[in-house]
Amino acid sequence: MATLNATLTLTSSDIVTGQNLSLSLTDALSVLGPVLTKRVTIASASTALNTDNTVLANGSYTKAYVLLYNTSSTANDNITIGTTAADDGTLDLVQFSIGPQEFAFFPWDSTVDLVADASQNSPVLEVRVFQAAA
Repeated sequence: MATLNATLTLTSSDIVTGQNLSLSLTDALSVLGPVLTKRVTIASASTALNTDNTVLANGSYTKAYVLLYNTSSTANDNITIGTTAADDGTLDLVQFSIGPQEFAFFPWDSTVDLVADASQNSPVLEVRVFQAAA
């Protein structure tokens, strides 16, 4: 078993007039280590998202922590993460979008496929999965 130390720090002196933002959250997550590290090219013109753009397949893990990073530096190369039942080129349920050079870190229970779609071009999504310790 390993420990993954996750820290999120948000600071701003001008987000709200007259107020400062200073928030830091830290957690020591018990994990079995990095069980997956990969880079996935996300096709923007895919008409078969389940076939072409499945980022993580359901049932692959129990609870896990996922880091997704949009490696593109091109404006408007957004990657949308969601789920789809029909392989028809549209996401049925959009969870969130990651802009160029943005990231998301979240717990995932592996009950649904995570599928991606790109707004343009074919940006690369870096994926890291850390299996939670039981």
